[in-house]
Amino acid sequence: MPKQIYDVIVIGTGAGGGMAIKTLCEAGLKVCALNAGRKLDPGKDFKNHRMPWDMKFRGYDDPKKRAQSYGYMDNEYTAGIWEHEINYTTAPGTVWMWPRCFAVGGKTNFWGRSAARMGDIDFQCASLDGFDVNWPVKYEEIAPYYTKTERLIGVASTVQGRPSNPDGDYIPPMNFRCFDWILKSGADKVGVPYLPDREAQLTQEHNGHPACHYCGNCTEGCDIGAFFSSPRYLLPAAEATKNLDMRTNALAKNILVDAKGHAAGVAYIDRNTKQEVEVYGRAVVVAASTVESARIILNSKSRFWPNGIANSSGQAGRNLCDHIYGTTAYGHLPQLLGQPPFPDGVSTAEIAWLPRWQNLNKPHEEAFIRGYSMYPDGGCGEFPELRGIEGFGVDFKREVKRKYPTPVNFGIQAPSLPSPTNFVDIDPEVKDAFGIPVVRVHFRWGENELKMWEHGKQVSREIFHACGAEYGGCNEHPQIPGWSLHETGTLRMGDDPKHFVTNKFGQTHDVPNLFVTDASVFLSCTDKTTTLSILAFSMRASEYLADQMKSGKLSA
Repeated sequence: MPKQIYDVIVIGTGAGGGMAIKTLCEAGLKVCALNAGRKLDPGKDFKNHRMPWDMKFRGYDDPKKRAQSYGYMDNEYTAGIWEHEINYTTAPGTVWMWPRCFAVGGKTNFWGRSAARMGDIDFQCASLDGFDVNWPVKYEEIAPYYTKTERLIGVASTVQGRPSNPDGDYIPPMNFRCFDWILKSGADKVGVPYLPDREAQLTQEHNGHPACHYCGNCTEGCDIGAFFSSPRYLLPAAEATKNLDMRTNALAKNILVDAKGHAAGVAYIDRNTKQEVEVYGRAVVVAASTVESARIILNSKSRFWPNGIANSSGQAGRNLCDHIYGTTAYGHLPQLLGQPPFPDGVSTAEIAWLPRWQNLNKPHEEAFIRGYSMYPDGGCGEFPELRGIEGFGVDFKREVKRKYPTPVNFGIQAPSLPSPTNFVDIDPEVKDAFGIPVVRVHFRWGENELKMWEHGKQVSREIFHACGAEYGGCNEHPQIPGWSLHETGTLRMGDDPKHFVTNKFGQTHDVPNLFVTDASVFLSCTDKTTTLSILAFSMRASEYLADQMKSGKLSA
């Protein structure tokens, strides 16, 4: 019986993979999608209408498993969804957290939804400050794909005219809360922008998806699809074409090659049977997330590719980047003492942001190059903030209620710079539960991003002082690397095959029928989050792949 050969095999179904699957299927190509985990059932897997006291372990999950938890999203509300079976290692001196959701749709099921465009200040950064190299694209090339993506998924925001953050095509923004207006008054005095965030969360019905009804706990999954996720917004359209074969619990092991060393298919492990399976295609798209995609490439060794497929440059796995996250200030607003409580956190969206304001006029105005953004939070949450409140009984309860609306804080999002010392490779000794060599992470924060961290703490305190907030403190250290889930850079795109793995379309220089459509192709992090850009670049790359295949310019 002849083996089936698909037009394209796509590894991963998150932002990059989901957009590739949709675009390719709608172009009429037969696609086999490989996803390392199961398909979720929002009605059963998402528990976001239940309060902590309704949960057996109050939302924290079984104490026996808690030590293995990644924290904030990996808890009783999402029990059994985050990946723990596939291990990884870290090099001496490295502390790295690698939260992974291998369920269909990946991390788009649970992401924070901030969705700002990158611009030429990011793409042409080397021309401005002299560090590293420019991206192989300019904003005018990718702008139409940002627009198409925003119109597809719905992004709530306003036109802001900021030099660091190009404006897009928006639905109405979420309303500021009381504490936003107070913090904004301080930011205005200090000269820092305080504006509605760009949120891929619906404030009105959009393309058949309902508006957010502000039930809370969005970050543990939305059961109505009021914010963008691949299973809600991308994969149904692909399935409707009848061109998609979705295989779940299919853990990609390596990319198969033909007699010319080109991609011929993918070998994967069926996690249910633990058997190795081979699937064949005319082209392969890797979109398994930055670190996992590098692992697949590096593990795809053959006589043609002794160091991993498409890795003649030796750059596969190199230049791993991440965002520094952490609380740069926390405190209280005395203006809100005793005010009636209001459900400030019901959407768990950021609502507001402080977009990059540093080094906009001159690239070396600050002690660091490039820049960062910050996000405010506070007000009445699910449970009152008890920090600094002492007492017992009626007086204690009265004070808790009086201070309930007052907590505020700032969190930073600061990009690390590419560094030759930050990378992933394959551990020569350790294998995972299925016998696949695991990835080993080498990473430390650099001087530039740590200077941003200190600068953010200083500015946050100045804003607190300017608006009359009571400053309570800040995190002594940022969150550990990997915490942001925004890693980029292990399969970077560029024009020179000697120094880059992929070209500006995510096509590997060495293997013309092998593409990458996740954040691993990005040259670095920026002050923005990555998801919107992953979607836009994936759409562009997938349209290019489809055109190349239909025109006969691309063949295995």
